[in-house]
Amino acid sequence: MNEEKKYRELEKEIKLLQKKLKRSEANRFQLQEIKDSNQSLLNKLFIDLEESSHTIKNQKEELETSNKELFELNQLKNKFLGMAAHDLRNPLGSIRGFSEILLEDAEDAMDEEQLKWLRIIYKTSNEMLSLLNELLDISVIESGKLDLKLKPGSLGELIDGRVQIYQKVAARKKIRFHTTFAEILQPLFDENRIDQVVDNLLSNAIKFSPLDTDIYISIEQEDGMAKVNVRDQGPGISEEDQPKLFGEFQKLSARPTANESSTGLGLSIVKKIIDAHKGEIWVKSTPGAGATFSFTLPLDK
Repeated sequence: MNEEKKYRELEKEIKLLQKKLKRSEANRFQLQEIKDSNQSLLNKLFIDLEESSHTIKNQKEELETSNKELFELNQLKNKFLGMAAHDLRNPLGSIRGFSEILLEDAEDAMDEEQLKWLRIIYKTSNEMLSLLNELLDISVIESGKLDLKLKPGSLGELIDGRVQIYQKVAARKKIRFHTTFAEILQPLFDENRIDQVVDNLLSNAIKFSPLDTDIYISIEQEDGMAKVNVRDQGPGISEEDQPKLFGEFQKLSARPTANESSTGLGLSIVKKIIDAHKGEIWVKSTPGAGATFSFTLPLDK
């Protein structure tokens, strides 16, 4: 009986081991299936990655070719603009000059109708000449040929000189200038180009200021830079328009208060000039509360 009992127990153990072996075999088979499936997925992923890499490489090459073509076309455009503007500037300058002489010296010899048309000729030729000069500036700047003659100088003296030039224009609208210049280290700048920047900011401040208002110009030193502020009491600039201010050919919702003309190029040129000086330019404005344009220039350390 004992032998028979032992045999039955042994038989049970054998059957139990057989079951475990079957389960183990099934698990091994499942693991192999998972492994094969994963390998298949990896192979597919690798192929997809290779195809994506090839596509990206082709797209990169196409983009580089397109960029090269665009750069060459932009250079050609700048060259054409420069040539056209240069060729047109002299005859337009003559038309403006002669019409100005006639307005100053021959006014008594003309009737009102003739004077009206002469004023139109002068105004139009002056606006076209300004546009041509700005196109020339754009072509020079974008072609990388802006050669700055940097030297230390007095911003206060420069701005005082430009304010004197614009006094007569401002007086026509009863606009008053106020200057506050802190004592600062001399910045490095190209005098002719910063003249151009200040002219544009003063001209815009006058254009957008109502009659009998004030324009405030200040100089200060901030964070190791010379900082110039030009604040007016005009209609201000909307939040929607502010990001467009320094783009080319931008027409904004605010209009000059005496129907003065604008090409939409001035501030884009100003920004490029300040960028070339390694400075910054920006505006702070609240609609209905005027605008403050500020720019910085590196100091001569």
